[in-house]
Amino acid sequence: AFLPAFVYSLKVSPLIEKISDHKDFKKLLRTRNNVLVLYSKSAAAAESSLRLLSSVAQEVKGRGTISWIDCGDTESRKLCKKMKVDPNSKEKGVELLHYKDGAFHTEYNRAVTLKSMVAFLKDPEGAPLWEEDPEAKDVVHVDSEKELRRLLKKEDKPLLMMFYAPWCGVCKRMMPSYQQAATELKGKYVLAGMNVYSAEFERIKEEYNVRGYPTVCYFEKGKFLFHFENYGATAADIAEWLKNPQAPQPQAPETPWADEENVVYHLTDEDFDKFIKDHSSVLVMFHAP
Repeated sequence: AFLPAFVYSLKVSPLIEKISDHKDFKKLLRTRNNVLVLYSKSAAAAESSLRLLSSVAQEVKGRGTISWIDCGDTESRKLCKKMKVDPNSKEKGVELLHYKDGAFHTEYNRAVTLKSMVAFLKDPEGAPLWEEDPEAKDVVHVDSEKELRRLLKKEDKPLLMMFYAPWCGVCKRMMPSYQQAATELKGKYVLAGMNVYSAEFERIKEEYNVRGYPTVCYFEKGKFLFHFENYGATAADIAEWLKNPQAPQPQAPETPWADEENVVYHLTDEDFDKFIKDHSSVLVMFHAP
């Protein structure tokens, strides 16, 4: 379908597909497996959303599709009714719904920003970005190597940088304490975070010895000094460490579980088969220290 003349004046991307016919919409869902649809009560109500979605469409080209249905015009109103969507009920007169593999998936209810929407369309079932958490507003979120270099160059305050992966369980457990510390220490220290899971950050990972997640690095005047390794730390622990940052101390080796006093029978390669054969019921924990 043709976009209205005013839409072109807004520099709306031609990648946004305007749909008004139910058959066309069904065909779109049948042929595209990752579709974000903007439903609007009118063309005017869609204006600001279309500006943003034009940029999103460019970023996800080839990976996701963005469509617009104007429920305010006569033909499209029938389509909206069939889809049981009523943007008039929404405060801004627009609604964003996502369709995956030909069927409705979810309402888009994350941050209405370029970064968040692109991240969603690249991974519709992925977790929200860390910066979408309101409690993380005082963490400096770094997205690129260029941003990291700029931050290290300009920042005079001591800086703690968490290099993390979005799926990392230890990272997720540490984040609440980390962001609380960022708020409590604001103005004295800078706490930052950077998702470096992607292959594009291999150089960063090599430079700062990121061998696992999270890896937390301490900088002064742009110079890396130490790793912070207390991943169970509270906000108070982080604040206390920052008062006197030091390199991690060598840890005493753990006593092997088999050498501790316990009632568990510790199997070895030598006796495993015989032990299993001699006992009718055995619960075995295979573990690593």
